[in-house]
Amino acid sequence: MNDMLSEIMQALVTSPQIIAIQKTGGFKSYERYENLAENLTSITVIPSGPPEQIARGSNHSLSKHFIFQVSIESTDRMMSKELQRTVERIFNDLGFYQMNGGLDEYFSDTKRYVDARFYEGNSNLYEDY
Repeated sequence: MNDMLSEIMQALVTSPQIIAIQKTGGFKSYERYENLAENLTSITVIPSGPPEQIARGSNHSLSKHFIFQVSIESTDRMMSKELQRTVERIFNDLGFYQMNGGLDEYFSDTKRYVDARFYEGNSNLYEDY
């Protein structure tokens, strides 16, 4: 069985910028590390739910639909923007596209900019997810 989250995480660490964030402990799925220093940049990939069945044939699902949120937190606003652009390119290469919505804010309590975006995509036909 394939795992789309694992495939996405592996694809993202092909970027030198994201590898550097991974080395500091800032690259994670589901939630940001609680013990990560406040001044360090983080990237969190969050599935919005389980894969959904699509493309049915002969009473079987032939493909799955996925939605992921990618949240980038940084003390530097432009760093968040540059990283999201890198993430967007990688997701596009995987056949995912940005959805409407998301978040682009500064949180004074954490002193970090947060840029969170949603990406959706489908598995290829007959792949087991």
